[in-house]
Amino acid sequence: MADLRKTPTQDYPFGYILIGVFLFVGLFCGCQTDPKNKEKAALHLKLGVSFYESGSYPEALSSLLSANELDPENPTIQNNLGLVYFMRERYDLAEKHIRRALDILPSYTDARNNLVRVYIEAKNYKKAQIEMNLVFADLTYGGLERAYANQGLLDFNQQKYPAAEKAFLKAIEYKRDSCFSNNYLGRAIFEQGDYERAARALDRAVSFCQKSMIDEPHYYSALAYFRAKDPARARTRFEEIVRIYTNGKYQDKSRQMLDLLGKAD
Repeated sequence: MADLRKTPTQDYPFGYILIGVFLFVGLFCGCQTDPKNKEKAALHLKLGVSFYESGSYPEALSSLLSANELDPENPTIQNNLGLVYFMRERYDLAEKHIRRALDILPSYTDARNNLVRVYIEAKNYKKAQIEMNLVFADLTYGGLERAYANQGLLDFNQQKYPAAEKAFLKAIEYKRDSCFSNNYLGRAIFEQGDYERAARALDRAVSFCQKSMIDEPHYYSALAYFRAKDPARARTRFEEIVRIYTNGKYQDKSRQMLDLLGKAD
């Protein structure tokens, strides 16, 4: 696993994209580790990844802890433990294990990018930016979509909306159909008060996010149309939220906005 995003900060589950799961399995033989234990650890790691991908985080944690007991010097196991702890909102333990992965393998830039995401969630923006700079300094790193998305989120959370917009545009250059980056691009434009342009960007995000039932861009698209003084399109979007996302977190707010629009007629 390579990536940390939680809904709606996920691609979306994070889902950030899962890559490089076994990139370092077996790379570090660890002179003190019995080869048989390493083989068993690899099996536990594979099982843990499977549980993680299905959203079964307690089972994933159990499997990865077993892997860690057998092969504590494996950076992939440490990184993946960090990912699971992140999803369980134990950011202290997520930092501990991802840091351990980097102690073992300083060039493990996927892990460093995950550490950035942990620091963003923990609102430790200064540390996040320091690690982010190191991610970009690795000219061999192939995960630039995720790196720019993390930079965009870091800027967005600090209300640096023009900088966030630039970062998300760069992320989209690498992955055009990213739900996460397109959503936050639209939101960054929205926060700058350019509602017509925000609506267009968020409509693009809707096209990428709806298949995963991510309702956030739908809601902000509706708000953008409302603030751009286009009540017909705003109403259509709010009605779609009520109809499509029956268990979504924007149901109540959308119904309230529809009542407001009805009173304005």
